[in-house]
Amino acid sequence: MEQGKASPVATGMLNDLYARLLLYSPQDSRGAAVLTEILHQLDVVTEARRGRLAMASGIVPGIIWIVLFGGASVTVGFTFFFGTANLRAQALMTGALSLLIFSGLLIIIVIDHPFAGAVKVGPEALTAVVEDFGK
Repeated sequence: MEQGKASPVATGMLNDLYARLLLYSPQDSRGAAVLTEILHQLDVVTEARRGRLAMASGIVPGIIWIVLFGGASVTVGFTFFFGTANLRAQALMTGALSLLIFSGLLIIIVIDHPFAGAVKVGPEALTAVVEDFGK
Protein backbone atom coordinates (compact mmCIF):
# COMPACT_ATOMS: atom_id res chain seq x y z
CA MET A 1 0.00 0.00 0.00
CA GLU A 2 2.98 2.28 0.45
CA GLN A 3 3.39 2.29 -3.34
CA GLY A 4 -0.39 2.69 -3.81
CA LYS A 5 -0.78 -0.81 -5.27
CA ALA A 6 -2.47 -4.01 -4.14
CA SER A 7 -0.31 -6.93 -3.07
CA PRO A 8 -0.81 -9.82 -5.50
CA VAL A 9 0.02 -12.25 -2.66
CA ALA A 10 -2.72 -10.80 -0.42
CA THR A 11 -5.19 -10.81 -3.33
CA GLY A 12 -4.38 -14.45 -4.08
CA MET A 13 -4.75 -15.46 -0.43
CA LEU A 14 -8.09 -13.68 -0.16
CA ASN A 15 -9.36 -15.35 -3.35
CA ASP A 16 -8.13 -18.72 -2.07
CA LEU A 17 -9.95 -18.18 1.21
CA TYR A 18 -13.19 -17.40 -0.63
CA ALA A 19 -12.76 -20.48 -2.84
CA ARG A 20 -12.14 -22.79 0.12
CA LEU A 21 -15.12 -21.42 2.03
CA LEU A 22 -17.42 -21.87 -0.94
CA LEU A 23 -16.36 -25.53 -1.21
CA TYR A 24 -17.48 -26.19 2.38
CA SER A 25 -20.92 -27.69 2.65
CA PRO A 26 -22.36 -27.61 6.18
CA GLN A 27 -24.16 -30.69 7.50
CA ASP A 28 -26.54 -28.96 9.92
CA SER A 29 -28.13 -25.58 10.61
CA ARG A 30 -25.38 -24.67 13.08
CA GLY A 31 -22.74 -25.18 10.40
CA ALA A 32 -24.80 -23.14 7.93
CA ALA A 33 -25.06 -20.27 10.43
CA VAL A 34 -21.33 -20.38 11.09
CA LEU A 35 -20.56 -20.42 7.36
CA THR A 36 -22.91 -17.47 6.81
CA GLU A 37 -21.17 -15.46 9.54
CA ILE A 38 -17.70 -16.38 8.27
CA LEU A 39 -18.65 -15.26 4.76
CA HIS A 40 -20.07 -12.03 6.18
CA GLN A 41 -16.90 -11.32 8.15
CA LEU A 42 -14.75 -12.13 5.12
CA ASP A 43 -16.82 -9.67 3.12
CA VAL A 44 -16.20 -7.03 5.81
CA VAL A 45 -12.46 -7.72 5.62
CA THR A 46 -12.55 -7.49 1.81
CA GLU A 47 -14.43 -4.18 1.90
CA ALA A 48 -11.98 -2.77 4.44
CA ARG A 49 -9.08 -3.82 2.20
CA ARG A 50 -10.70 -2.14 -0.80
CA GLY A 51 -11.11 1.02 1.24
CA ARG A 52 -7.45 0.97 2.29
CA LEU A 53 -6.38 0.43 -1.32
CA ALA A 54 -8.54 3.34 -2.47
CA MET A 55 -7.00 5.57 0.21
CA ALA A 56 -3.50 4.41 -0.70
CA SER A 57 -3.88 5.65 -4.25
CA GLY A 58 -5.07 9.09 -3.09
CA ILE A 59 -8.54 10.50 -2.69
CA VAL A 60 -8.16 14.06 -3.94
CA PRO A 61 -8.73 14.30 -7.73
CA GLY A 62 -6.16 16.01 -9.94
CA ILE A 63 -8.40 18.96 -10.82
CA ILE A 64 -8.76 19.82 -7.14
CA TRP A 65 -4.96 19.84 -6.79
CA ILE A 66 -4.77 22.33 -9.66
CA VAL A 67 -7.38 24.55 -8.00
CA LEU A 68 -5.69 24.32 -4.59
CA PHE A 69 -2.22 25.22 -5.86
CA GLY A 70 -3.58 27.81 -8.30
CA GLY A 71 -5.62 29.44 -5.52
CA ALA A 72 -2.60 29.43 -3.23
CA SER A 73 -0.47 31.12 -5.88
CA VAL A 74 -3.14 33.74 -6.62
CA THR A 75 -3.64 34.46 -2.91
CA VAL A 76 0.06 34.95 -2.30
CA GLY A 77 0.31 37.03 -5.50
CA PHE A 78 -2.44 39.36 -4.27
CA THR A 79 -0.32 40.32 -1.27
CA PHE A 80 2.03 42.17 -3.61
CA PHE A 81 -0.81 44.57 -4.50
CA PHE A 82 -1.30 45.55 -0.86
CA GLY A 83 1.94 47.46 -0.71
CA THR A 84 3.03 49.07 2.51
CA ALA A 85 5.55 51.82 3.02
CA ASN A 86 7.83 49.35 4.79
CA LEU A 87 9.16 46.73 2.36
CA ARG A 88 10.40 44.53 5.21
CA ALA A 89 6.90 44.38 6.75
CA GLN A 90 5.41 43.58 3.32
CA ALA A 91 7.91 40.74 2.79
CA LEU A 92 7.25 39.40 6.31
CA MET A 93 3.46 39.40 5.79
CA THR A 94 3.77 37.75 2.37
CA GLY A 95 6.17 35.14 3.75
CA ALA A 96 3.91 34.37 6.72
CA LEU A 97 0.86 33.98 4.47
CA SER A 98 2.83 31.79 2.06
CA LEU A 99 4.02 29.61 4.93
CA LEU A 100 0.48 29.25 6.26
CA ILE A 101 -1.05 28.37 2.88
CA PHE A 102 1.62 25.92 1.81
CA SER A 103 1.65 24.27 5.27
CA GLY A 104 -2.05 23.60 4.80
CA LEU A 105 -1.38 22.15 1.35
CA LEU A 106 1.38 19.96 2.80
CA ILE A 107 -1.05 18.58 5.36
CA ILE A 108 -3.55 17.80 2.59
CA ILE A 109 -0.84 15.98 0.62
CA VAL A 110 0.21 13.92 3.65
CA ILE A 111 -3.38 12.99 4.51
CA ASP A 112 -4.14 12.12 0.88
CA HIS A 113 -1.54 9.31 0.98
CA PRO A 114 -1.92 7.75 4.45
CA PHE A 115 0.29 4.70 3.81
CA ALA A 116 3.34 6.53 2.38
CA GLY A 117 5.66 9.32 3.40
CA ALA A 118 7.05 10.48 6.73
CA VAL A 119 3.67 10.43 8.48
CA LYS A 120 2.05 7.13 7.60
CA VAL A 121 -0.11 4.34 8.90
CA GLY A 122 2.17 1.39 9.48
CA PRO A 123 1.43 -2.32 9.26
CA GLU A 124 1.82 -2.89 13.01
CA ALA A 125 -1.91 -3.16 13.78
CA LEU A 126 -2.58 -5.63 10.97
CA THR A 127 0.52 -7.63 11.88
CA ALA A 128 -0.70 -7.91 15.47
CA VAL A 129 -4.08 -9.22 14.27
CA VAL A 130 -2.40 -11.81 12.04
CA GLU A 131 -0.22 -12.91 14.97
CA ASP A 132 -3.32 -13.26 17.15
CA PHE A 133 -4.93 -15.48 14.50
CA GLY A 134 -1.80 -17.64 14.48
CA LYS A 135 -2.07 -18.37 18.21
